[in-house]
Amino acid sequence: MNKKIIWIIVIVLILFAGLIAVTQEAPPQEVLPSERVNQTTPEEEIEYENDFTYFYEYTTGIPDWVRPVRWFRSNKGGMALEEMPSRVTAMRNEYVLAVNFVQMDAIPEYLLPYYDVGYFIEVRTLYQRGQQIRTQWIFRDINGIARLASVFLETSEPARNEDPANDTSDNLETKHNAGFIEIFDENSLFITEYRYYDDGRRNRTDHVYRDGLLVSSTVLFWDEDTGEFREAYADFLRYNRSLFLRSVERIFYEDRQLSFAEEPVRFSFPRRIAEMSDPRNLIGEKINAYPEFFGEVTISRNDRIVFITDVRGNVLTQTLYDEEDNAVWVIQNTWLNDRIISTLKREGDTVYLAEYEYNSNGDRIVERNFKNGVLERLVTTHGRRDIEELFFNDVVVLVAVWEDGRKISETRVNNR
Repeated sequence: MNKKIIWIIVIVLILFAGLIAVTQEAPPQEVLPSERVNQTTPEEEIEYENDFTYFYEYTTGIPDWVRPVRWFRSNKGGMALEEMPSRVTAMRNEYVLAVNFVQMDAIPEYLLPYYDVGYFIEVRTLYQRGQQIRTQWIFRDINGIARLASVFLETSEPARNEDPANDTSDNLETKHNAGFIEIFDENSLFITEYRYYDDGRRNRTDHVYRDGLLVSSTVLFWDEDTGEFREAYADFLRYNRSLFLRSVERIFYEDRQLSFAEEPVRFSFPRRIAEMSDPRNLIGEKINAYPEFFGEVTISRNDRIVFITDVRGNVLTQTLYDEEDNAVWVIQNTWLNDRIISTLKREGDTVYLAEYEYNSNGDRIVERNFKNGVLERLVTTHGRRDIEELFFNDVVVLVAVWEDGRKISETRVNNR
């Protein structure tokens, strides 16, 4: 009996040893989940692999607002209206906004001179029916403050200047459509703006502050001959004791021809960071546009224009003075509900007056032009079409029809 027990024990030990040997020789098996977590489409997977946070997932110092790509239902202005759970869901909408953070190698070359190693690069891409139509770049510091904002209304990459000695951010080629680059300091003060236009023009505006108040803005135009920006004019701002803007004095540093119709006198405050989300502020300028019949005026060096404003920053009057401080002309604006309803220009013995009417949406639908009290021109707007009537001795002599700014017909009226 004892011998049988001994043999059983020996056999069990031999089998156990063999099992151990087989286990040691077998290759290790990888432990894989039975199915993928947060499964995405191939396109979304590629985007995630290119995402800023993917590469720095295990590092420290990344703010919690730096997140993987987020998708939003949007509008044509690029506002984030409603966050969507995925790209596929978002793309069911007509307008879609993707908000993402990327690495430095994704920055367009013309923005590289403004990049700092401590910035986080936010990219806001707007799609319409699945097609990319606009990209906005925002550089943010560790506190989330935007230090740069830029938009160009085309997607092709700019080429750098062929001359390395002049290869700077100021050499962004004129093939770009209208766009801008805005630079801010650590206090969110808007310090420099670059603007690029369809026709190749470009300018720069430098802002100076004192105790947080804007005290001057200098506008510089790009000179193709010298390859540099040159000072064109500067605005100097005056405030009252309550710190409301009282007046602005614009001094010109070069001779120029000023056309009220084609190049209206511009005056605007630098945009605040909070306004960057408003699509109306992405492209375009806040201007006081004046009618064509206000004519042209020659600006000489050291001439100046003085703007008088109300507490809301609306321009009430602007007066052009020559170098000897003589008033050349003065323009007076009448405002109602933040819209100009009439503007009057006095130049010598001549008085020009324009009156405006608006619809419930705030769109201008009627413009009347008078010279010395006599009606000379009437424009009525019907959607995309403008009907222009010219008068002589209070009688219509010509009718022109414009559509989207293009004249499509012109009829002379026979009043015999």
